[in-house]
Amino acid sequence: MRMRVLHVITALGVGGAERMLFRLLRARALSGFDQHVVAMLPGGSMADPMRALGAPVEVLDFLGGVPVVGASARLARLARRLSPGIVQGWMYHGNLGATLARAASGRRVPLVWGVRQSLPSLDGENGFARVGIRLNKAMSGCPDRLLFNSRTSLEQHRVFGFDMRRAQYLPNGFDTAEFSPNPEVRARWRAAWGADEEVVVFGLLARYHPSKDHLGFLRAARLVVEARSQVKFVMSGTGIDGGNRELLRALAETGMDGKVQLLGESSDVAAILSGMDVYVSSSRMEAFSNSVGEALSVGLPCVVTDVGDSSLLLGECGRTVPSGDVHALATAMVALVDLGPQGRTLLGQRGRQRITSEFGIESVAQRYADLYGE
Repeated sequence: MRMRVLHVITALGVGGAERMLFRLLRARALSGFDQHVVAMLPGGSMADPMRALGAPVEVLDFLGGVPVVGASARLARLARRLSPGIVQGWMYHGNLGATLARAASGRRVPLVWGVRQSLPSLDGENGFARVGIRLNKAMSGCPDRLLFNSRTSLEQHRVFGFDMRRAQYLPNGFDTAEFSPNPEVRARWRAAWGADEEVVVFGLLARYHPSKDHLGFLRAARLVVEARSQVKFVMSGTGIDGGNRELLRALAETGMDGKVQLLGESSDVAAILSGMDVYVSSSRMEAFSNSVGEALSVGLPCVVTDVGDSSLLLGECGRTVPSGDVHALATAMVALVDLGPQGRTLLGQRGRQRITSEFGIESVAQRYADLYGE
């Protein structure tokens, strides 16, 4: 009989955790498992792609107040009906939901938690997140395994006071077949952006959140424009659109209004990356960046801030700068402009080789399969 895995995740937007779960649902190494997904919050564009893989997906409404009661009852009924062999949580609130599902199942089902962000401090976290983090800390002795996708994050949570007796590092994996250089897609996106091959396109793919430091990216972009004229900038992610008034103010403040393509949330990350020349991660806080790994897989050199495991992931395939240092970020971006097309291509090829050999999805998925079997 096939083992059933119940994944409980906070939401299904186009974020790093959601994309990693999608890859696991598709991985050959986990084809022997029945995988079900429950999202605790409505909305998000990853639900339909997951369903297209054949994975059952349930979306609940834990938005607060009376809906929480109904959503909790529905989650409990789902857990009893599905009778999973493993319950796995994704992100802090997903971990709490997974704990509820395990309790409701009425059996001693193995529980796995997944922590997927860094935790240098609680600064910058809203009240909802702080409650979730503190509850995870208080209950961190409950799961049978506590997975961290970042070595940096694992140590930060140890210092924060999490029970680490069952902690394990298991990195993200990347599908280098899906995320690969594609000249036709590249040409189509660059035509849409008005960028010929003489233009260097920098991109940032991240949900709008203070930890991603979009303002720092825009300030650095302003300095790059002043230093080199043949450049363009692309931003994509949840909240990266014309309806975000705070982002529009940041564009106006930095003088980048009209100079940045805002693409909003997209599930076709590989296609957008294909049109770029350099990927930039300006994060002030990161665990293990999916976007950096995906960019390297597509063959892009990267400029990253030295947070989480970003420097470890990048290796010698780009530039690493201190977090929050706008001038250092801009200087590194200009350096990659000056490297020229051939130099950027060589760096990108090296990065793709690194991802293929060390972070391929099938080898990482096999580690999940081994964990479930264990």
